[in-house]
Amino acid sequence: MKLRNYAYSKIQELNIQVDKFNDGLNVIQRATRIRPAEAAELLNLMLVDDGLPSPRWGTAVYGGAIPGASKIDGFSEYVKANGTRELIVIGGGKAWRHTKDTDTEITGATFTAGVRAYFKQIKGFLYISNGIDPLARYDGTSLITYAGISEPTNVQLTGGAGITGTGYYYYAQVTALNAIGETVGSTEVSTTISKERTTWVEDNETMTITWDAVAGATRYQIYISDESGYEMLLTSTETNSYVDDNTAVPNPYVEVPDTNTTIGPKFGPMELSGNRLWGTKDPNNKYRVYGTGTGPSMGVFSDFYGGFWIDLEKGGRTEPQVVVDYRDGQGNSKATVLCTTPEGTGCIWQVELGAATVGDVTFVIPSATKVVGSFGTSSPATAVIAANDVYFLNKKGVFVLGNEKQYWGVLRTNELSVKIRPYIEKITMSKISDACAYYYNDKVFFSVCTNGSFNNRIFYYDRENLSWVADWSVGVNQFGEHTDSSGVTHFLGASSSDGYIIEFSKNIIGDRGVAFETRYVGPQFPVSGDWSKFAKLKKFYIKLANPRGTVQVSLVGTGKSSTFSTIASATITSTSAATGLGFDPLGSVLLGTSNGTPTTFAIENTQRHMRLKARVRDIQVRVTTTTLENGYTLMGYKIKGNILTVSDPSSEKI
Repeated sequence: MKLRNYAYSKIQELNIQVDKFNDGLNVIQRATRIRPAEAAELLNLMLVDDGLPSPRWGTAVYGGAIPGASKIDGFSEYVKANGTRELIVIGGGKAWRHTKDTDTEITGATFTAGVRAYFKQIKGFLYISNGIDPLARYDGTSLITYAGISEPTNVQLTGGAGITGTGYYYYAQVTALNAIGETVGSTEVSTTISKERTTWVEDNETMTITWDAVAGATRYQIYISDESGYEMLLTSTETNSYVDDNTAVPNPYVEVPDTNTTIGPKFGPMELSGNRLWGTKDPNNKYRVYGTGTGPSMGVFSDFYGGFWIDLEKGGRTEPQVVVDYRDGQGNSKATVLCTTPEGTGCIWQVELGAATVGDVTFVIPSATKVVGSFGTSSPATAVIAANDVYFLNKKGVFVLGNEKQYWGVLRTNELSVKIRPYIEKITMSKISDACAYYYNDKVFFSVCTNGSFNNRIFYYDRENLSWVADWSVGVNQFGEHTDSSGVTHFLGASSSDGYIIEFSKNIIGDRGVAFETRYVGPQFPVSGDWSKFAKLKKFYIKLANPRGTVQVSLVGTGKSSTFSTIASATITSTSAATGLGFDPLGSVLLGTSNGTPTTFAIENTQRHMRLKARVRDIQVRVTTTTLENGYTLMGYKIKGNILTVSDPSSEKI
């Protein structure tokens, strides 16, 4: 293997120097084959500055526990008309205004506890959905659920004298509308007539349709056909009667609804695209994607007000999971639907909206095109737009959707997580639908379940360094941000194991006051391009920025007569105690050459070294911390020695 960042001199010197770490974690390859700027392990670390390992942000509770909540089902910032901001939290089956000091219940709606809640603010309303309970809406004061209405009853048909007789059939159904949606159709009614409808011409060649008025209805829609079960939209009226005189033309694109949407569809994930609200994962219509009207009808699902729905591959293997506001290959904004399949891969569709006009009403006609047939997502809460790409997780890894390089108008998905594929495989696949993601500080964070029944780990993709960091020993059910009344923005998470909102910050030490272990493990370097050779190690140098607490450093290698094991180790502290590199003996080896009292390490760059006496074939550096008051930034390290010409170990002989 050709090694970077170090070279062999003509006098057979060993000089390994690593001062770049921005390639992040690589666990798809053995530690002996990864690059110097990669790491074999990055436990509870993050890359700072230009990609230097440092302990991750700590966590602390943000306010008190939500009353009666065993976990947080979701939260969202709500911006009021006057610019003030509220943090709305769903937990324990209720909605709460949450601050660091108090929790105030918002009455008017309840939610099934333990089910992820989704949020979207439009037109001053915060919509809340979970795929089980009726859609709720918060206006800054009150919380309401959509009140449904019933379909019309007692529908009657009365034919004019000019069409009395037999030979043809006239079928009809009537629906009721409110400001939200449309009911299912009334019981189908029919009568016989003597003339085909398209031939009616006289004033008495009409059909009068009447029904009982429905409380809460704003208007009604009439569907007719000459064949049972195939009624098409004829017209809309505000009264509970209509005279069909053959002047209105049935719309073949609009059939009788099979779901009452006057209480709002019971979908889960929501998104805004094309100035419309979109929803998926209706438990009663798993193939369906919903869209609302636009402009003043945003949030209204009735087709009379510009709402619509479309089933993608109904009865097939594909199930829509989430809509993202993305673009087609030419850069035009499109509602992009990420779907899953039973094996957890899926596909991606884009929805195009056309229109058809019946009378004075224009109806939206959706159509869909499959743009990616190989990968979608089974984790709707992981679909994140960062810059010009969409990131999402499925059972095969983390994928990114974007334009295909050098091809105009072509979208593609690529696996981004190849280097951490073994880590992805550790995810509990039965819980992958609970995973979540968020784009923050130029990093795409993912929280997943690797053990147990809830999200317990975090890993992230560093878009500045184009590298992965895994993993953090903490998990959340949702990420988000909230700007408090003083203008400070907090990076928050919804605890998946108790009723707290937690905050991530570089100014917080530990996880809720408890220390977490950090560990950097570098590449396992062979001492020579000729891997049969050994080297005699002479010195090890390490450079740390701002070390505090206790930092443990160890060198691990394979000796001529030993297996892969610890060769040397030392403890670096930020106190003035008589300990540390250059003071403590390591076995019989003095760590450094100083014999006086060691200085503290409260300076920006601290370099220390130790003398070594070991013969090894390969060498690896490890840096760990275990105490609460720990911290450092790894600036680099160097290993020096001489290449040896020695006989092969007898233990290797076959």
